[in-house]
Amino acid sequence: MKKAFIFLFILFFSFSLTADESRLRVVYGNLDFYVPNNPLLIGYLGTDSEILIAKYSVEPGKNIVGFSLDKEVNTGGCSPEVFFRSVLGENEAGCDIRAIDSFRYVFMRNRDSGVWSGSDKDFFYFIGPDKSTVFMTQNNNDNETFKIESNFLSKEKIKDIFSSHL
Repeated sequence: MKKAFIFLFILFFSFSLTADESRLRVVYGNLDFYVPNNPLLIGYLGTDSEILIAKYSVEPGKNIVGFSLDKEVNTGGCSPEVFFRSVLGENEAGCDIRAIDSFRYVFMRNRDSGVWSGSDKDFFYFIGPDKSTVFMTQNNNDNETFKIESNFLSKEKIKDIFSSHL
């Protein structure tokens, strides 16, 4: 009887801990992110970009959240933070205008854009109906840019991913 009571207590306690949780904590490098619970698959591709993907649909290419270290973005000769602020029109610091215009064409057409700022990180978002991209820069490291992409989350759900940093 005592074992049954302990088992039921543990079972009840574990369900009460997860019942209110709608997010899964992902530790990516030294960063914490919160993605929606119950992904069907989480995969890591250990390339130079350190790609981590959470997939929420059995259909190929549907309902994905991806994290990567972005080494490919052309920042027009500026630091990533200065470049993204220039893209958003907040700063014209002498970045290559062709790089800015190209980035705007790819990431800002038919997308909501802006910046969410935390104590030591900035999240430059470009959110559209079928694809959303957020670039994260850290104030203490001008050369590292993380990219987070999703093809199904709303603006609020995307912002919720970064709740521990805002």
